[in-house]
Amino acid sequence: MTCAIKICGVTGCDDARMLSESGVDYLGVLVNVRQSPRSVSPEKAREIIATAKIPVMLLTYDHEIAEVLKLVRALRPAGVQLAGTEHERYLAELRNRVDVEVWKTLHLPGAGAGKDVAAETAARINRLSRIGIDRVILDTVVRKGSRRLRGGTGTCCDWQAAARIKRQVDLFLFLAGGINPENVQDALRQVRPDGIDLSSGVERAAGKKDAALVSRLVAAVRASEPQTP
Repeated sequence: MTCAIKICGVTGCDDARMLSESGVDYLGVLVNVRQSPRSVSPEKAREIIATAKIPVMLLTYDHEIAEVLKLVRALRPAGVQLAGTEHERYLAELRNRVDVEVWKTLHLPGAGAGKDVAAETAARINRLSRIGIDRVILDTVVRKGSRRLRGGTGTCCDWQAAARIKRQVDLFLFLAGGINPENVQDALRQVRPDGIDLSSGVERAAGKKDAALVSRLVAAVRASEPQTP
């Protein structure tokens, strides 16, 4: 089975062109996500989507449903990825009101998540599947003082917990958080996700992708896949 590769946090058209020709499967664009240095305006997102030759996911974070609907209508992405604390009623309503794919990011601790967290997350994913959510991304939550940073930290989530979750769900599962060309084969071997989702692991600066790192990542992923006779 081929592992899907998504590169998130794309901020410019040059990177969209490069990534479109790199063997990557999806791009991600953050729009109006104030806490991220990789967030862009709707106008810039429209340019990136128009430039890309592969599907682009629109990433939002605890936006009002009305704002998400407005962005989807204006930008026409391949889908929307909800990366905040959106509850299941929100997800069900949005799923019923958009005609594009809906993905949901869930966040695991960086280490020591344990069997209870894995079981709770797997149960939630199975509920999301029944709602009609198309894909789920497992990312990392990191505590920094009183703050909880969800995603964009460059920290790996608990891969043992992620592997347990993968065995208990029947929904397309991306693994995110701290993945790079050096550790991606270990991630694939331990977790066996359907796809990987990363940003900082292939950057030379925040929001600026490095073509050489992207090439190494894609080569490492493809080398880990079973070879067809």
